[in-house]
Amino acid sequence: MTKEQETNLMNGVLNVLPFNPVSDVYDCFIVDLKPSQARYILDYYNRDNRKISNSQVNKIFRSIESDNWLLDGQPMTFNTEGNLTEFQHRLKAISKCPEHRTFKVVVVTGVQPECFSKTATNKARKPIDEIQRKHSKAHQDEVSILGDIMKRQRRWRLSMQNAISSYENWLPNITNSMSLSGEYENVFDKFSLQRKTVRAYIALCDRYGYLDQCLTFLELLDDELKEDSNETSTLTYQFVEFWNDHAVDLSNEKRMDFLYAMLCVATDRIVMREDGMIDFGVKPKYLEHYEMEKQGCYRKFLA
Repeated sequence: MTKEQETNLMNGVLNVLPFNPVSDVYDCFIVDLKPSQARYILDYYNRDNRKISNSQVNKIFRSIESDNWLLDGQPMTFNTEGNLTEFQHRLKAISKCPEHRTFKVVVVTGVQPECFSKTATNKARKPIDEIQRKHSKAHQDEVSILGDIMKRQRRWRLSMQNAISSYENWLPNITNSMSLSGEYENVFDKFSLQRKTVRAYIALCDRYGYLDQCLTFLELLDDELKEDSNETSTLTYQFVEFWNDHAVDLSNEKRMDFLYAMLCVATDRIVMREDGMIDFGVKPKYLEHYEMEKQGCYRKFLA
């Protein structure tokens, strides 16, 4: 390319963008970017990047619509060859916005092309990181229980966006659940791999007015699981037999779903007869969500 062609190309870029992405100079500055400029960068300066995820673009676009464009300090970066190395999903989301909008963006040019293959990657942020940013004493167990609670309610999953508000909302119930769970050693030995689900169940019962029935059942079940126990009830005996017969071939994730549904059924039975002298009385197919959502505490916990 001749010097004149290089000059014409640079002038063409600068007619569209307020900077030239191709630069050997390691520099940082702020620009006001329009949607049309975002599309231009994606069309001409995004030739060495990973495949765009439409779901990620949609998440960012919805975030812009609901919370506006937040100044998070994350830069749009270009290597010395002029190729975009960070920011493509945000650019794609910006490109979907009305043309009259502008977005303040930090730009870095002159990034070395080999840095992404030779440097350690950033640690991915998780909801617990966001929670511990504000609540430094938050424990992993608390956040695991919170995630399970939100899964059981089937409205949304724990995410960076809802982590802090959800943690603050549920912390009293989670703390109570963790305290109470220490009284049922045999139950948690039996269901050690489903510990967070049992604790989430206790927290939900605490929140929605079933705590007495929950603790009654757990006490009966704990007695049932004692070695050489003579203390048994129809409900807990059938509960344990049902679990042993039907959960063995399930993955651990499916076991947690299965156990949660069983616990909800058992709670409904205790509402009917608190001494547990009542049949468990279900078949595995009735523990699917589409069946359970129609009845009892399971339905109430979805509220």
